[in-house]
Parts: sequence; C-alpha cells; structure tokens
Amino acid sequence: MQENNNDNASRRSAVRITQRVELNFWRTCLLNAAGLALAWATTSEIEFNNVLSFTALVVMIWFLNWILKPILVVFALPFIIFTVGIGMLFINALIIYFASRLIPGDGIVVGSYWSALWASFWVSVLSWGLALAKSEKLNSKNLAPKTKQKKDDDVIDV
Repeated sequence: MQENNNDNASRRSAVRITQRVELNFWRTCLLNAAGLALAWATTSEIEFNNVLSFTALVVMIWFLNWILKPILVVFALPFIIFTVGIGMLFINALIIYFASRLIPGDGIVVGSYWSALWASFWVSVLSWGLALAKSEKLNSKNLAPKTKQKKDDDVIDV
C-alpha cells in the first residue's frame, strides 16, 4: 500500500513539472510574438507576410533559445558582465536574426542585424515589464496586514 502512495506522489510531481515547462513555453512564445509584433509595427525592415511563417519564427526562436543561447552566454560571459547584462540584447538579436534566416520562403523578412536588435529590445522590455509586474504582485501579497496569533505561554513569570 505504501508503494502505491509513493507511485501516486511521483506521478503528481511529474504532472506539475510538465505543466510548468508547458506554461514557460507558452509564456516565452507569447512574449517573443508580442516583441516581434511591436518591432514590426515600429520599423519597416521587419515584415511578416503570413501567420504560419510568423508562428514558425516564434517557435524557432524558442528552440534556439533553448539549445543555442546557453552556449552563446557561456562564451560571451565576460562581455555580458562588462556591459552589465546589456550584452544579452546582442545575443538575443543574433538568435532572432539566425532564426529568421532558417525559416524557408518569403514569409519572414528581417532586413538587418540592427532590426533584429530592435526586436530583441522590444522582447526584453516586455519580459522586464512582466517580471516587474509579477514582483509587484508578490510584494503586494507580502505587504498585506497579518493578524497576530496569540501564543499560549506555559511559563509563569514571577
């Protein structure tokens, strides 16, 4: 009977891990899509001709962030530290530019590395804003007044 309970607990934890990964995938893809859409709206060097290519680009960026970004970060770590994290914009721009070249057809046009840097800027701003909103939400929960609980003392003070 004990073995059955341990098996159920491991299944529940596996489900939780799967849900967390799935939510991170969707959140990352939505952030990338919103950042790319903002870059498309603010510059003429980025064009998306159909939704399927745009979706493929967003998924390709997620995949390259998952596989290639950790390697690039390790090699560029001194540059990232020297620029106080701004170097990550350049790595993200490289990934966006490379992903746009990997999508076949004429559906995606990223004119230059600088337009990819502009898209990287928008993705970073949106990600930063989401992180800030999450931290404000957490802080507002922590600042709520707590009711004091009376503690029964067994010690008699004389």
